[in-house]
Amino acid sequence: MLTTLDRYIGRSILFTTALVLLTLVALAAVFGLIAELDDVGRGNYTLSRALYYTVLTLPGKAWLLFSPAVLLGSLLGLGALANNSEITVMRAAGISTARIVRAVLITGIGFMVVITLLGEYVVPKTEQFAEKLRLTALEKRVSVGSRSGLWVKSGELFINIGTVMPDFTLIDLVLYEFDERELSESVKVAKAVPLSDIEARNAIIDGVLGNTATEGRNRQRFSSGWRLFDLEYTVFNPSGAESYTVAEELRGELVSPDVLQGISVSPENLSIRNLMDQVAYLNANNLDSKRVELALWVKVSSPLATMVMLMLSLPFVFSSQRSGGAGQKIFVGIMLGIGYVLVNKLLTQLGLANGLPPALSAFLPLVLFLLIAILGLQRVS
Repeated sequence: MLTTLDRYIGRSILFTTALVLLTLVALAAVFGLIAELDDVGRGNYTLSRALYYTVLTLPGKAWLLFSPAVLLGSLLGLGALANNSEITVMRAAGISTARIVRAVLITGIGFMVVITLLGEYVVPKTEQFAEKLRLTALEKRVSVGSRSGLWVKSGELFINIGTVMPDFTLIDLVLYEFDERELSESVKVAKAVPLSDIEARNAIIDGVLGNTATEGRNRQRFSSGWRLFDLEYTVFNPSGAESYTVAEELRGELVSPDVLQGISVSPENLSIRNLMDQVAYLNANNLDSKRVELALWVKVSSPLATMVMLMLSLPFVFSSQRSGGAGQKIFVGIMLGIGYVLVNKLLTQLGLANGLPPALSAFLPLVLFLLIAILGLQRVS
């Protein structure tokens, strides 16, 4: 159970962290809105929609700024206790440094729960809805990044997608099916629309679609069904090629909309579950998954980063009681926090470029700064 000491220190850190986070998110929102003003007036993108889009992106900004806010909040909260000699009184009363550290880490566990829930359940939904709102208002289609379109592999089926709409409707796609490395069939499709859960369930019950949803995670969670329009089949056989057209068809082996989320939404803003689905899909089709794996491990390590930020603040708070001003120590701590962000970005990207395991690239900066925090605590203990 939480003691009076735990609650007192926790309230001090929580209040200043919330204030810092609110300030940082507000500044990020202002700059984000200013950037959106350039697009106001295009299509149906009005000022009210730009404001709505900015509000929807606030959870994502809060998630990105959470760890720096925890560091600054901890420095300010604990620094205030140190300046008021409250920490000195605690230690004079027989409370050990380890006991104070424990109280801080208990608060850190709460922060870990908050950032995990925010990143897993709130940010993916708000970011996806925000991008859909913006693209629809601007009457834009999701860019696929190259003139040749987006290529997706599913077993022996290769799919070339011309355009992905905000609602994941696929426009101008071609399906290439191979049989033992030989092209057996190609299908030009004008449009493919993902079925709703009810439509897919009814199609499975009627026997129109196989139950692809129960085929296992190793093959990736494909959508349970797609409705294809205006199909032009070309079947290749030893005697030649045969062509015919079909007005409408249901199929179940196309790529999941969860995988397509990575086109319009940054991998860092996807949930761990969606990232695992994308990694499974890429690995099942022998595709490079390191970038998505890196985003997955960064997502997993983010809650632990808040704990490391708390521990980084402690040496500067304790040492401020012995020498130097508290403001100077807090400034050094802030610089160390900025250094963590920069080193984290640098090492993760260098690891990705040099072929290091994504998990190692994500956790290496965390371990490095954790060791710095532990050494600092040992010096001031």
